Parts: sequence; C-alpha cells; structure tokens
Amino acid sequence: YITTSVCELLLRRNITIQSVIVKRFTIKRFKDEFSRDGLRLIKKIWKKLILKRNAYLQTNFENIISFRFKLNINLKNVNELVKFNTEILNVDDINSKQVENMLIKLKPDLVVFTGGGLIKENILKVSGKGVVNCHMGILPMYRGMDVIEWPILHEDWNNIGVTIHFMKRDVDTGDILKTHHIYLNRDEDIKKIRLRFEPIMVKQLVKTVDDLLNKKIKPKKQNIDDGKQFFV
Repeated sequence: YITTSVCELLLRRNITIQSVIVKRFTIKRFKDEFSRDGLRLIKKIWKKLILKRNAYLQTNFENIISFRFKLNINLKNVNELVKFNTEILNVDDINSKQVENMLIKLKPDLVVFTGGGLIKENILKVSGKGVVNCHMGILPMYRGMDVIEWPILHEDWNNIGVTIHFMKRDVDTGDILKTHHIYLNRDEDIKKIRLRFEPIMVKQLVKTVDDLLNKKIKPKKQNIDDGKQFFV
C-alpha cells in the first residue's frame, strides 16, 4: 500500500516515474530478513499477504487504507504503472549490476526508496541527486531499527516521528531533508502507532520529493555525534 500510494501521488504532481525496481521475495531474502527480524517477519508476511485490508479494520485513526480511500488512490499494483510508460524491473538484489546499468541508462533526477534493504555505493553514485528515504524515527538522534520503541523506552517524547533523508552507505547518516514530529495518544500501543505512521510517511515523502525537485529544500548535514544507531 505504501509504495503504490507514493507512486500515484507522485504522478499526480506531474513527476515522471521512469522505473520501479521490485525486489523478488526469494528463499535467500526470507533467510536474510528472518535472521534480522525473527518472528516479526512472519507477522509482516501474515499482514501483507493474508490479512491485507483486514489488518486495518476497527481503527479509530487514519490508516493507510482510509487515507487511500480519502484521496481516491486506485493504484493496486506497481505493474499497473506500465500504462504510464514506467519500466518495471524485478531483481533478486537491488544493488546488482543490472540495477546499476539501468540507472546509468535512465539518468534519473533522484531515486525514491520505499523499502528493500541497504543501498550500496555503486547504486548511490548513479542515482542523480541521491536516494531519498523516509526513516521511521527522528535523525540524527535515533538511527537504525525500532526507533519508535527506543524513544518511548527513554521517555523521549519530543523525538518520535519520521525523517526524510538522503541514504548513504552508513545506516541513516545521510543529509536530512525534513523531520516531522508525531505525538502519541494515551490509548496507543506499538501496533497502533506503526499503523498511524504509514499514511504520515507517504504524505511527508511525496511532499519532500516534490519540494526537492523544485529546489524548495536545502539538505542539512547530520552531526553524527548527536545520536547513535539502535538495534532490534
């Protein structure tokens, strides 16, 4: 839902999507992600492939499904983008020579990242202005994993939110484009918070990409010493 929502909203802003790179779900990818996420990966697969829209039922806040309905977002699958002359490239490795060669050929203004792992230097250097990512945490304080949970554990209530930034080889260290703070409600658990973050991430990512292309944003370098990398 996030990727298709981002794509449709970018198109509505007259931003051309030359290509979408899709990482295949292989046995190797499953093993790699399971070693990192454990049982949470099974829950993610259950939510995406089995529950689908039902995962968002009975919520009293805006989630990605109600957000799509409100904005009349109809794109269901990235393969539908071929009607906009978008090339769909399915790969096992997003850092492969195949992806690198495609980017060299297309010469994009920038690349928008909606998930799929770490990006290596060979891809970063042929991605125009860079690879733009929406990080589910406030940078530079909270880099890495579970950076909704960590500020809650620290009772650091003013540093919960999302950051749009350029990706670098080191995790979450690229120049910051925009931060958006989110304040919690009393009745929320982690699951609800994560669901509530999704439409916010889409809105912030799309607006930031548009502003960046129209030179309305100036990237700001991170002071790495102001934060640290967190883990699961």
